[in-house]
Amino acid sequence: MQGYPFGSLLLWETRFLGVPYREFVRDFDASLTFTPKMKDSGKPMKMVLDGQQRLQSLYVGIHGAHSGRRLFFNITSGPGWKDEADDETGAKYRFEFWQDGEQANRPKRLIHVADIASWVPRNEDSQIRWVIQTVGLERAEADRAASNMRLLRRVITQGDLIPIETIDEEAAHADQARSISEILEIFVRVNSGGTRLTRSDLMFSLIKTKWIGARRAFDDLLRSVDADDALGIDKDLVIRGLLVVADAPVAFDVETIERHWPQMESKFDSFSMALKSALDFCQEPDVGIRSAQLLQPVATLFPVIYYLHLQKNGSVPEDQRTPLRTVLYFLLFNDYLRGKSPGARIRWLREVLAHSDPARVPVDEILRVIRETQRWHATETTVEMLKWNPRLALNIVQPGVCKKTLSWQSKAEIDHIFPQSVYRERFPALVDDIGNFAYLGKLRNIRKSDQPPWEYFKEISDAELDRDFAIDRSLLADDKFEQFVAARRDRIIGEVRSFLGR
Repeated sequence: MQGYPFGSLLLWETRFLGVPYREFVRDFDASLTFTPKMKDSGKPMKMVLDGQQRLQSLYVGIHGAHSGRRLFFNITSGPGWKDEADDETGAKYRFEFWQDGEQANRPKRLIHVADIASWVPRNEDSQIRWVIQTVGLERAEADRAASNMRLLRRVITQGDLIPIETIDEEAAHADQARSISEILEIFVRVNSGGTRLTRSDLMFSLIKTKWIGARRAFDDLLRSVDADDALGIDKDLVIRGLLVVADAPVAFDVETIERHWPQMESKFDSFSMALKSALDFCQEPDVGIRSAQLLQPVATLFPVIYYLHLQKNGSVPEDQRTPLRTVLYFLLFNDYLRGKSPGARIRWLREVLAHSDPARVPVDEILRVIRETQRWHATETTVEMLKWNPRLALNIVQPGVCKKTLSWQSKAEIDHIFPQSVYRERFPALVDDIGNFAYLGKLRNIRKSDQPPWEYFKEISDAELDRDFAIDRSLLADDKFEQFVAARRDRIIGEVRSFLGR
């Protein structure tokens, strides 16, 4: 209506392939279940590849209803109209959804969009006059309304308003047409506007055409395990996780989903149980992953999930809690499953788990895989390993400080015990040593500023200082800095080694 660019549409002439599809919905309701249909090969059909959300919205607005409400146009709105300053959306033309039964309360100048769109062209002038007379408009308002209704009809019916590109429109034979994989690649490349869809969005769309209850099942699971999106548990992780437990290639391509979706669907319940059990396990006191920041990359959960889906009810056997904890932490310290395509490493770990006694966690075998497939690795607790992830190390050593909190004041932050502003110039090699790092509550960290530790820890008892911070008060002195760092580093290494068992 305002003459802004609408973006192009990408269509696909699917003459030669059998392809699942769904039709556009005229009357939308949130309770709808979409049942896909299958287009037979050899039957021509145009499908929308890019622009589906825009066209679906327009179809509902112009011809249908949204949750029982229909779209109406305020025919006196537009640039300079009296309520324009109150419109927070920035739109100059006003459209509103109203229930059919709300006619008594609906302003007369709100006219059903579908009615305006349905007028026969030769009757347009008489219809406009009838509306203006019925609403009771005069002079400037009548002129504005007439202009607006003509404009709305023009943008609805204008044939060249939107650039349209159609793939395979001129393909005369099957060998000239694009493959499904090429269509997917085209979509990924052109989809740079609006809601950015990822390859997992596309794979999920493919899954939904085959597995009718997929959307509800995924939504319910994600809502139950990560409602606030704090952990990064999303449909990408669920799809990959289902491929893992289905013993399928962990690859995001059409062929993989086409071949393995039945196993993915059949494994959904056991995967869901294993995922929930894995997250509970991580947060238990004896495991102590107390924040989402520490459970990164979240793909580290896959081998844990695979092991748990083999167990009764997806639960952790009591005698395997410590071995499973060891595996989890070494995977995290080694950052083993980091990266956009960790498929090969997931497969190696899965093979070990699949060929091991399901009653036990194969710790040595998994650590051997890490050692043989990652150049920089640690399968024993060393100071180098702790340097890779000091937050994770201190999470083990300071469980009383690194904990889940409800207020920002208590949120744990990494801090230099001996302030770096004072000691960096004198001891550049030691100031960032893990022996000089500690978790502090945010408010305590703010208040201490550059105070020396013997000052800001003076109100804390010796027992609390030792228990919560692994600090020996006798070493909190300026002339004992080097001794303090070395002693605390050794203590941290010892506690982590004891916790991990190696």
